[in-house]
Amino acid sequence: MAVSKKVLELYQILRCADVCDALDSMGLQDRYEMALNMRPMFNGIRFAGIAHTQEFDYYDHKMPAMSYEDFDAKQYKKIEEGGYSSYTRPGVEKYVGNPGEVFVIAAQGARAGILGSANTLNYMYKGVVGFVIDGTCRDSGECIMQGAPVFSTVRSYTHPMGRIRIKSDSEPVVCAGVYVCPGDMIIADDDGVICVPQAIAEEVGKRAYKIQQKDRIDRRRFYEQLDRAFDETVELLPDLDW
Repeated sequence: MAVSKKVLELYQILRCADVCDALDSMGLQDRYEMALNMRPMFNGIRFAGIAHTQEFDYYDHKMPAMSYEDFDAKQYKKIEEGGYSSYTRPGVEKYVGNPGEVFVIAAQGARAGILGSANTLNYMYKGVVGFVIDGTCRDSGECIMQGAPVFSTVRSYTHPMGRIRIKSDSEPVVCAGVYVCPGDMIIADDDGVICVPQAIAEEVGKRAYKIQQKDRIDRRRFYEQLDRAFDETVELLPDLDW
């Protein structure tokens, strides 16, 4: 069952903590929360979207010494044509990016930088709302400056060419210890990343909404006791009408 627009909008209100508690309430503890080394590129990243998956694997295809001109010509050229591109493999589609998607990349925690400042900008332009990679995002400073919504398990300056190679696109993957299928719900904030299977996304979202409402009521009371001005995190949510 595909995640509906209504469910997607619900998750954009929620926190990972709410979703985690909702999963706990359904007897699903510690099944869909990604490893704790999956961390945001910078504080304040928050997104919810639909998973588009890719998998990369180690590929020992080291570059020999060559002229800069040869390097420039071969680094993104297909391996089958004498190049070193990590992003191409016969029969595997190249990801183009679509609105509302979260690009989930399972790269075995490799220190080869699949994401960086240029391709994240391109995908953001296409409407991609977030990036989750069990592996490396490089160009960290530029990614932070550009506001690229990236979570990764590794940071490195290392180029991917000759080190890893794409294995599959739009197939189930294991990313940071969690089984992710294309179309699953991905939610991320400062606490980490959770994947909610699309089949249970609606029920989890409804429970998480109630959990957050209760938290807002409790925190609102503490704000009053502290004579603290209300902010958006303690504004009460409307009742769900579905």
